[in-house]
Amino acid sequence: MSDITFSARAYCKIILHAAKYPHCSVNGVLLSKSSSSKGKEIEFVDAVPLFHIALNLTPMAEIALMQIDELASQQDLVISGYYTALENIRDCSFEKATHRIADKLPSNFPSPCLVVVDNTKLGIHMDNVALKVAQFVDGSYKPSDTNRICLNPDTALDVCSGLLERSGYNLIVDFDNHLDNISLDWMNPQLNEEIDNLVSVFD
Repeated sequence: MSDITFSARAYCKIILHAAKYPHCSVNGVLLSKSSSSKGKEIEFVDAVPLFHIALNLTPMAEIALMQIDELASQQDLVISGYYTALENIRDCSFEKATHRIADKLPSNFPSPCLVVVDNTKLGIHMDNVALKVAQFVDGSYKPSDTNRICLNPDTALDVCSGLLERSGYNLIVDFDNHLDNISLDWMNPQLNEEIDNLVSVFD
């Protein structure tokens, strides 16, 4: 059975985005290597947080995706997934998570994923992967077995817990923040470095 793998960077940024705005729905996109576009096995190497104010504001989403796509292609990466955390803590359904971005992904990547944060599993100490994943297969997104979801490295949950304990969610910058202050970098170089440093500590 093929695997759906999240790097520590991708996983932590999804969770930190949700933790920073617990009162809002948030969304973003996931990046993988362009060379991984064959088959259903996929590794998400990074996440780009998009919005927490107006998730369905189409013009802003189009601008963001154009910029992300351009920067990703320079790094041999491709947008291959969409993630969201819903405002209602009890709601982690794929039906509520569908978005125009997720609908457009299959035209650029053969088997993209729709990822929903399982709010019930969020906490300071992360013991379980707090994500639900559906993958695009045969014309629609189909829920994936939780056994297919992997983290790389295995210590990614410890890294995420360490960031949550030190309020690392304050470091994350999404596209909404960037629109408020263009000096803020939505690629999150400072947070990326912090995650990489923690990975080396826990490894």
